[in-house]
Amino acid sequence: MFVYLLQHLLTNTARHYPDKEAVVFKNDAITYSVLEERSSQLAAALSRSGVKTGDRVGVMLNKSIEAITSIFGILKTGAIYVPVDARTPVSRVQYIIKNCDIKHLISSSTAVKAIINDAGDDSPLRHIMLVDSKGDTDDNEISNISILSFETALSDPKEIPFQSNITDVSPAYILHTSGSTGVPKGVVISHLNALAFINMAAEFFNIESKDRMCNVAPLHFDLSVFDIFVAFRQGATLVLTPEYLTTFPVKLAEYISKQRITVWNSVASLLSMLAEKGTLEKYPFDALRIVHFSGDILPVKYLRHLKKYMNNAEFYNIYGQTEANSSMYYQVKDIQDDQWIIPIGKAFPNFEVFILDENGHAQSTPGYEGELYVKAATIALGYWRNEKETSEKFVSDPRDHSTINRCYKTGDIVRIDEDGNFIFIGRKDHMIKSRGYRIELAEIEATLNSHPLIRQAVVTAVPDIIIGNRLIGHVSLINDGELTENDISVFCSRFLPKYMVPEVFIFHDSLPVISTGKIDRKVLEKQFFEKLKVNSDNLVERDIQ
Repeated sequence: MFVYLLQHLLTNTARHYPDKEAVVFKNDAITYSVLEERSSQLAAALSRSGVKTGDRVGVMLNKSIEAITSIFGILKTGAIYVPVDARTPVSRVQYIIKNCDIKHLISSSTAVKAIINDAGDDSPLRHIMLVDSKGDTDDNEISNISILSFETALSDPKEIPFQSNITDVSPAYILHTSGSTGVPKGVVISHLNALAFINMAAEFFNIESKDRMCNVAPLHFDLSVFDIFVAFRQGATLVLTPEYLTTFPVKLAEYISKQRITVWNSVASLLSMLAEKGTLEKYPFDALRIVHFSGDILPVKYLRHLKKYMNNAEFYNIYGQTEANSSMYYQVKDIQDDQWIIPIGKAFPNFEVFILDENGHAQSTPGYEGELYVKAATIALGYWRNEKETSEKFVSDPRDHSTINRCYKTGDIVRIDEDGNFIFIGRKDHMIKSRGYRIELAEIEATLNSHPLIRQAVVTAVPDIIIGNRLIGHVSLINDGELTENDISVFCSRFLPKYMVPEVFIFHDSLPVISTGKIDRKVLEKQFFEKLKVNSDNLVERDIQ
């Protein structure tokens, strides 16, 4: 069967591996044939309730077999699935529902209570399907919202919905990222965008039907696209990792070992936690053959520890954005004794990456740095109902304006090393000036994270009318670690010029993270100002002139 839509991945694989486990979650599992049937039943129920081609259907569920069924059921109607984080503030959920004009939502009783209570007259929401409702609640209405149980939907006769006007360039899903204006941006991904990456990744990493792929990322995070759709393309088994395990590193390490996970894909911070607190020496990881890490910096000290105990695995630093999917990789083989940063590497097959310097000139010579652009079939359709930012970030190739091919302007500053690998320097929006110097916060963070007693570190900038910005270091120490602000300052001074050494260091038991596992810088900035009000005498400016 020719695959040109995401739902065909499931249908095709169900024909080849009908009795193979498709998804495992806790003590439950579902085969490919049953998942194919249930998602078709769900698609029929959604169609009967009014879902049409191009509609946006919300999925506000924690990881579960029902969540995966929902994704494919929605796709089979020709609609667009919009995953929503159930733990996000109600105001953000309501914004997504209104902005995407979501009339149908699949969720749980607990998650929708606040949504229903807060739904105003202007809310487009009209139908909610509850995965934890046991009976037929068709007739129940709350604030003009009809409630239907998931169980009832799956008990109805199976009907394959008719799909009209669906092509590979039609939108498949919308993922929301943080916006600079304070409201989330919906990144619209087509079937073609997703499949261009999925097909490449499945072949590049030689994913096989015998693989057990661990889904750690929440469904509203783009890492889940690799986990779900690459697994289903190849007939592998998708092992959904319960959310609670991500806060218990020893149990997570045991889970990876007992579940015989072969492919791991997560943000770097979770692997850092595993390396430090997971007691990896207790468990065999002989089945693990691929480890992907992305997002935040993975300190080299933790990477060495992981490679020591997961010694059958190939380690890859993966670079990408929701707007362009994963576009670059670096396979970590030997780590030099003096190495303290891992490159983001080179472009995947069928991707082109290039940099423009401050003058807008393309550069490819080692030593040059500039803003990174990505060019590939994976480039998203744009931001949902946001033409201004779409036109700013999704641009024609600046090297050749005669081409209609679009590029994504990442906002990331990178440098080319002697081997042709790209080194991540930092974000343009994290590039600040202090005392006339241009400073990249990520460079300071990389230095801090190389300290053997520091678990994680982040640097924020506080605007200052005199010098431009003051640097604040936020540090979490490893267990039993003892460091003073002066110790850290002296350490930084060994590797950084004085103007890049933070003036203040604030110690945290752990650094706050957002739902995707990345460090929440906004919370840290807020905590600093709260601490400043309460105890300003202890926040002493360092003499770094």
